[in-house]
Formats: sequence, structure tokens, C-alpha cells
Amino acid sequence: MNIKATMLGAVAAYAIAFGASAETLTLVNSDAIDSQMDRMNKHFKGLVEERSNGEIDINYITGTQLGTPPQVMDQMSTGSVDALGTAGSWLSAYAPDTQIMTWGFTFRDSDHVFDFFRSELFQALTTDMLDDARIRVLSGGPTEPRIAFMADELPADGSFDGRKMRIPQIPSYLGLWTAVGAQPTQVAWGEVYLGLNTGVVDGAEGPPTAAISQRFHEVAPNVYLTNHVWASSVIMINEDKFQSMSAEHQAILVTAAEDAATFAFEDASARRDAVLDEMRAAGATIREYDTTALQAAAREGVAKAEADGLWSAGLFEEVQNQ
Repeated sequence: MNIKATMLGAVAAYAIAFGASAETLTLVNSDAIDSQMDRMNKHFKGLVEERSNGEIDINYITGTQLGTPPQVMDQMSTGSVDALGTAGSWLSAYAPDTQIMTWGFTFRDSDHVFDFFRSELFQALTTDMLDDARIRVLSGGPTEPRIAFMADELPADGSFDGRKMRIPQIPSYLGLWTAVGAQPTQVAWGEVYLGLNTGVVDGAEGPPTAAISQRFHEVAPNVYLTNHVWASSVIMINEDKFQSMSAEHQAILVTAAEDAATFAFEDASARRDAVLDEMRAAGATIREYDTTALQAAAREGVAKAEADGLWSAGLFEEVQNQ
């Protein structure tokens, strides 16, 4: 009797311990299915579930069911959803100084982007987001440089003067494209094809592996490898959810997120040439682009951007000196 009771007690204790250690994490994707962000999120999900031996179950909601990235970040801030994997540019919704990431030619190369995300400077830029909005950045990294898609050819000097360029609802994009002489026009990502096709905008820019799913090259077949901004990825989590987890599970999430960021970069790099070839096959003309004048215009616009409060004064130079 005592032996039976002891065995039953052991089984019950094991069940309680297992139940206490199990976690369910709701992860959201706000980009198109099979986009670079979707692929990163799926990789993250697989790593977490494998490394936790199933103790962390990822409930992955993909597509755009819960809204735009800023809308999902609002939900994450209140704890309605747990985590989001998306483009790093959306951090500016809660951490305004991160707009520096979307200014032209801020970063030298992919290593510079990785170093920035791992730096004390980046941690400082996102402190208020962590403390006030309760959003923690688990990882971040580059994916690929953004390029320009134009309905008509640019002049021989490559000038964007007077061209209506589609931009997202991020103030730094407005400042950047104004600085290079264009007429920035806000259009939702999912409506860019129509905007290009109807002449609402003359051009758009974005990462090739994301733009191809939107078929930019079909209505803007003049593709210029401007490589003006490094697109990036981030994986974020609600801070209260993160703190409710064991130290072991926290470590699994952090390392899996870091590895997923590396995967996103390597995957985008591997796919980029194939995507450009696919655009060529569909009739697009892919052109190299001398960025000398574009870099000079972007650099000249930094003073105004800082005077306008797009990010803290001197931050551009801090990033440059890393």
C-alpha cells in the first residue's frame, strides 16, 4: 500500500513538474506567407521546440491576420500576443532612435548591422521600449540591401529628382527620399503594385526577396541596385511573458532568436541572386548603380534629420564609428 502510494505520488509529482515547465508562446507574423520574415519565424519556431524538447510550444499565427507590425506591437505591449518576428524598421514605432537604421548608407556592410544589434548602443536605444512598452528585442540582424524599382528609366546621372517614390509610414524614409530629391509618397506595402501600375507613384524600393512576391518588377521593370538601406529582421517578445519563464527557457529563446537572425541573413543572401534572375526572366532590366551622389545627398541630409528630431543628435556618427 505504501509502495503504491509512493509510486502514485511520484507520478503526480512528475506530472505537476512537467506541467509547470511547459510553455505556450504565441508568435505572430505580419508579413506575407513565405516572405523572408515568415521563413525566419518558422525557423525560430522549429529551433525553440526542438531545443526545449517540446517544453515550449509555439502557436504560430502567420499572414497578416492580426494587422500591421505596429498594430501587432501594440497587442504585444499589452500582452495580447507574446512575440513578433518582423522587419527591424518597425522598431521605430516604440523606439524612435532606431529610425537611424533606415537612413541611407548608415551601415557599411552586413557585419556592421550585426555588430549594431549586439551593441550597448542598441540596448540603450531600446531601453524605454523594454521598460515602458514591455517589449524586449530577442535578436536582430541584416537580411539584404534594399533596391529601387522604377516604372521608367532614371536619367544617365541616376538622379531621383522629382520621382514619386513609395515609402512606408516611417518618418526617416520621408526624410531620406526628400534629401535625395524625390517626392516621397506613402502607400501601403500591399498596394504598391497598384500604385505603380496606375502612376500614383513612379517607383518603389525594398528588399528583392520581399518585392518579388508583390511583383514590383512587372510594373516597374527598371531595377537599380542602389543598396541604399540594409533591410533587417528582429524577433521581439512581451517582457512580462519573458520574465514569467524559467532561466533555461529564456536562454533557449535568446539563442534560438539569434540563430534565426543568422538564418534570415544567410537565407536572403542565398535567395537574392535567384530572385534577381527570376525578375530578369520576367522582363525586368537589372542595373548596377553608382551610389556616389546618393551617398553624398544622404549624408548631407543627416544634419536636418537630427535637427528635425528623427533621432538623437550625434547618433549617426556614433553608429558610423562602431
